[in-house]
Amino acid sequence: MSLTRRGLLGAGLALPFARSSLAAPPAAPWPGALVMGTGAPGGAFAIFAPAWGELVQRETGIDIAYRTTGGSSADLLLIEEGKAQLGISSTAVAAQGRSGQGGWTAGVKLNGFRALFPAYASSLQIVASTKAGVRELAQLQGQVVGVGPDGSSSADTVKQILTALGVAPARVVMGDYQQQVLAMLKGDLAACAFIGAPPLPALSAAAMGRRLALIGMSAAQSAQVAHKLPGFFRTVLSADTFPGQSVNVGTVGTSNVAVCATDLPDSLAEAVTGAALKNRRLLGVAVPAAGHAQELAPIYAAGIPFHPGAARALRKAGFRLPQKAVQA
Repeated sequence: MSLTRRGLLGAGLALPFARSSLAAPPAAPWPGALVMGTGAPGGAFAIFAPAWGELVQRETGIDIAYRTTGGSSADLLLIEEGKAQLGISSTAVAAQGRSGQGGWTAGVKLNGFRALFPAYASSLQIVASTKAGVRELAQLQGQVVGVGPDGSSSADTVKQILTALGVAPARVVMGDYQQQVLAMLKGDLAACAFIGAPPLPALSAAAMGRRLALIGMSAAQSAQVAHKLPGFFRTVLSADTFPGQSVNVGTVGTSNVAVCATDLPDSLAEAVTGAALKNRRLLGVAVPAAGHAQELAPIYAAGIPFHPGAARALRKAGFRLPQKAVQA
């Protein structure tokens, strides 16, 4: 992954870049470089992270180095271990990290990260090959399901989602998004279940060839998942999300949150948050869903505290954030 997405942001660079002026030197020294966890190729994190990172670099003058990861839990663990200072996670996985309830945490409650700002919303996208004849979730009982890369939101939560609905696949398999789509089209996987900004890039090409069948949830099923798993909510994949999709398809979603190390200086957390908030249009060039303002409540309601510096930037931008949702 290149340090800047020149091609992708080329159009965005023609837009005015909103830069804040730091009137005084920061109270705590800023590092000369920051490491940002990203995500796997074929997923939206891998696109959003360098777009945000370029804004941060231009706002602060700090060099950004990128670590390609599987996604949410991988980014959180990098930060927890002191190997990265910035990253992205779904709210659902970050909630697991805070509570220590996700299997990937080994029962340890993670306290080394804080929320910066809501990035964009993701949706669970379950697809099967049109040749396979799988059209309902119940048909995944006893089947093999691809769930994306190790460390991604889908790898950490899809099995829990299916379990909440009483569906027990024979096993879930982790792997590269695009490779898993190819394996599904060959008949080696019954379905793929990925969480990301729809349509997930890895699914787009196959969808263009009308080779994918979307598997949805009923309103009752999505409500059941939202009730049982913190950080998830009911949503729909609107008609025309994928080529040939003529009706809305029910599913569940989770918000994605930009995160940082707990010990990031307050002034720096404010700057990296402000860089994103003031340049939503540029982020929307990278990931269209990121061009829209998101709500804070799903994040702090899931038990994920905001960094004090980020809270200042959010409030300056007009967000309402209760003080109890902020933790140093």
